[in-house]
Amino acid sequence: MAQTVVVKLIDDLDGGDAHHTVIFSLDSKSYEIDLSESNLEQFRSALKPYVEKARTVGKSSPARRGSTLFSRLSPDEKSRFRAWAQLPDTRRIVDARVQSWIEAGKP
Repeated sequence: MAQTVVVKLIDDLDGGDAHHTVIFSLDSKSYEIDLSESNLEQFRSALKPYVEKARTVGKSSPARRGSTLFSRLSPDEKSRFRAWAQLPDTRRIVDARVQSWIEAGKP
């Protein structure tokens, strides 16, 4: 049986269509937000004066940006997720897929 999974991003601010997922950090906490083009522009404009004066801390990579949803699961949850998603040995697991599993009640 074939399946097609469609992931639609919803803007976390206004509920409209989102086009970007933005990951950022503040006070040693990492955050992720889905934004439309317009809200992304506003977000970047709001941060611009701070970013221009800030120092970079090194090359940004997924490991440095914070943990993924999958990495925060317990070993039992990881096993159940892999069975549900039919991903027995996939190394890169996107947060949207894990979020779908969570929203499905972690079967």
